[in-house]
Amino acid sequence: MKDALQEFGELGLGSRLNRLSEYLMKETQLLYTTLKIDFDPYLFPIFKIIIDQKDTTTSEIKEQLQYTQPAITQAIKKLLTKELIKFRVDKTDKRKKLFQLSNKGKKTHKQLVPVWDAIDKQVKWLTEGSSTSLTRHLTHMENQFKEKALSTRILENLKEQL
Repeated sequence: MKDALQEFGELGLGSRLNRLSEYLMKETQLLYTTLKIDFDPYLFPIFKIIIDQKDTTTSEIKEQLQYTQPAITQAIKKLLTKELIKFRVDKTDKRKKLFQLSNKGKKTHKQLVPVWDAIDKQVKWLTEGSSTSLTRHLTHMENQFKEKALSTRILENLKEQL
């Protein structure tokens, strides 16, 4: 069966990127579920900023990721609910909250590091190529995902590492 979005050429680029994004999130969630890691893929960027910065504010996260304030607030709330992060009030500015990993967050981070490495390795392999156009390269990636799901590729890679 023909892929209509591929048939649209460059006009379908935004829709194809959206579809690819949804696919990557779904496959990553499947991976976390299979590995029994209680984590949501959409939390990754904010969680990673908190890991890297040690103490950070929502304003700093917003500046670094260029996300909307509601998106950051929603993710922070979810990370707090999952007890992956905690916060303290800044001593010099009582209005400012400084977010950092909780003990549970540190343990989850340790679980996630090899998974993130495996994801990074597979996505790098899938995105390297000599295609002269983004749409052709997307077609290559989509065809690879049809052959073997991303989560399967990553799980196979993780098993090889262990």
